[in-house]
This record gives sequence, structure tokens and C-alpha cells, in this order.
Amino acid sequence: MGRTMALKILARGAKKKEVVPGEIVIVDVDAVFMHSPDYKFKHFEQIGGVKGVFDGEKVVICPDHHHFLPANQRDANTVKYIVEQGKRYGVKYIYGPGTGIGHYLMVEQGHVWPGAIAVGSDSHTTAYGCIGCLSSPMNFEITEVMLSGKAWFKTPPTIFVKIEGTTKRGVSARDVAQYVLGQLGADGALWSAVEYGGSYIHSLSVWQRMIFSLLTIEAGGTYGLVEPDETTLEFMKGRAKQPFEPVYNDPDPEYSKVIEIDVSDLEPQVAVPPQPSFTKLLAEVVGKPIQQAYVGGCTGGGIEDMRMAAEVLKGRKVNPDVRLLIVPGTREMYGQAIKEGLVDVFNQAGAVVTPAYCGPCQQLCVGNLADGDTEIGTHPRNLPGRAGTATSIFLASPYTVAASAVEGKITDPRVFLS
Repeated sequence: MGRTMALKILARGAKKKEVVPGEIVIVDVDAVFMHSPDYKFKHFEQIGGVKGVFDGEKVVICPDHHHFLPANQRDANTVKYIVEQGKRYGVKYIYGPGTGIGHYLMVEQGHVWPGAIAVGSDSHTTAYGCIGCLSSPMNFEITEVMLSGKAWFKTPPTIFVKIEGTTKRGVSARDVAQYVLGQLGADGALWSAVEYGGSYIHSLSVWQRMIFSLLTIEAGGTYGLVEPDETTLEFMKGRAKQPFEPVYNDPDPEYSKVIEIDVSDLEPQVAVPPQPSFTKLLAEVVGKPIQQAYVGGCTGGGIEDMRMAAEVLKGRKVNPDVRLLIVPGTREMYGQAIKEGLVDVFNQAGAVVTPAYCGPCQQLCVGNLADGDTEIGTHPRNLPGRAGTATSIFLASPYTVAASAVEGKITDPRVFLS
């Protein structure tokens, strides 16, 4: 049997001919992403980081969890500290609040590429696998990578999810990814790489593939990969910060498990509280009243996500008992939405559109819920306390979120889509 792309990327990073699952390898890292936790920068100082990062062009800082303008003095001090320390350590790429969500920016601005190895301080760093980059989250140990440029990994087995077919009208990539997550469960991919393939996956844009890669962590997966194809390479033209050589599977890769899914008859899906892997048919929760709807986050702030929402909202009004927040993934995506007239659609519908950042995903800025409130959104997590204490969060596609905002209750979007 041949080698998977995950093993081949790690072998190349470790400068070894080949590796097998279960090995411990030390690899050279191509990119390090740091978001908002100032305590990790303080830890960086404690281990000797006053000398600076290993490579100022390979470390990227983006305090994306904070509002486009700091909401309070504490946040203002945090952002100021992060930016000042980044400059002090020689970091070249520092994205200020309002430029976007770091995971989108890492791919959009070419800080990662097919075949690269990346780590990040945010748990959803598996996102960059959408272009064939081996990316994984880290906690405090990321400060050691910032200092040395090296990281250790245990080489993983790979689960292959083969997705075929064409979805019906009103069923999006988020519905499919939500279904896959439900099939895997909260620990179904524990310490494994998950590779997504098949005709359906390769029909998607890079941004829609990112939903699958990013949600891999919610099944316990270490990496979420899509093998590069022409769509990937076309997307990467003029973006990557350096020349790259993609890594592909051997012709007969050895997988620990193969899951085959046909999406031709798939119905809209929803994640119910209290965690993302609790997937149900949307039909099971239709009619539940909501107080807030949210299109944004790192699994719903892309230009295609906003197009889906606008398709439902055009010519309609948000229910007066609902707040609808639209938060673009990056400033570039925001600009594209303006050019396409999407922002005007949102404004006419009565939605609130903000500059690009993480939005109300983590109770840090706008969009917190009152006790007893229910939200439906496109973001990746619905854990207790995510947007308030005594609240409920449902996760769904942009179609479903927009339709629910109009009706004031969880709604099947196909009633609005001819």
C-alpha cells in the first residue's frame, strides 16, 4: 500500500525518506499563526523569546477575536500589547482588528500553501488543509515553535471520507460537512488525519472546502485535508509567499478507515446544543423561535456564504423580533460583497453588517445573547457559554440562517428558494 499525503508531508518536513503512523518526528514549520491570547506572548518571553521569533516572515499575528474597534479598555490593552510585542519580536505580518478572521487570512494572503506545515494558537487551525496544507492547533507549545521554527508530531493514520453526488437545491456544503461530522461523532477521528475527497468535494471552491477541514477538529481530528487539484492551484496563483511543491497521495494510499457518502438525497442539517457533532435533520427542529441569527465565523463568513444569505433575503425583511448579524470573513470578502450588491441586500432586509472579524462567536464583542435566548448561526461551535450562559445555539447553513431570520423561527430555506 502507498503513503497518504499526511505522511508524505511530515516525512518531507522531517527530512526523512518516509514515515509510518505512530512515529514521533520533528519537522520544520512553514507558518505559525497567533491570534488573540496575550498570555502566550508572555509565555514566549519567559522561554527566551526576547531574542525574537525564528523567522519574522513565517509568524503571522491577527487579534481576530476582538472587535474591529476594541469594545472596552481591557480589549484595547490586549490588542495593543499583542501588536507591540509582535513588532518587538520582528513579526512582519500583523493584521489589525477589522482585517478579518485569521484562518481566512492565512489562506487568502498566501501565508500557507499546498504541502506546507503550519501550526496555530487557535483550535480551528485545521482549516488550511483545504488547500493541502498540513495544519494543526497547538496550545502553549506554540511559543516554542515561534522561537525555534520546529515542532514535534506523532504521525497519524488517515481516515478517508469519500463524498459523491450533487446536492439538491437549498443544501449547501455546510449541510454536507455537518452530516459528515455527525457521522464521525465528537471523537470519531481522534488523533487522526481526515482526508476529504470524491467528486462532490472537488466540485467545491477552496472556501467551501475549508468548512470540512476546519470542522475536523470537532471530531477530534488532528488534520483535515483535501488533496490539491486544479481548483487549488488556480486559487493559489499569485498568493503564496514563496514557491511551493504540492504533495499528493500515492496511487494506492493506505487508510485506517474509509467512509463513503452520497449526498444526492441529503436533506438540510443542523447541529443542536450542546456541541457541534450533535447533528440532526433540520426538519426535527423547524419552528423553534429564535432571537438572533448570525452569518459569519470561520465556517460561514466567505463570499459564497454571503451570496447564499442574500439569495434568501433579497426582497424580504428580517423578522422584527430577530437580530440578524452579517460578519464577512475578511476585508477583501467584504469589499467583494459590496461590489456584488450583497451588502445593500442585507441593509434593505434589516440586517446588521459589521467589518470583518470573528463576530459573536465567543462572547468577546457584539452579539451576546440574553438569558433564555436562542441563536442560529453558521459559526463552528455551539458549546455552552459560547454566547451567554443560559442560551441555546444551533448551527446551520447560510440558507437556513437567513430563512430563519426572516421567519423568526428555525425554517427550512427551501420554502424561499424556487
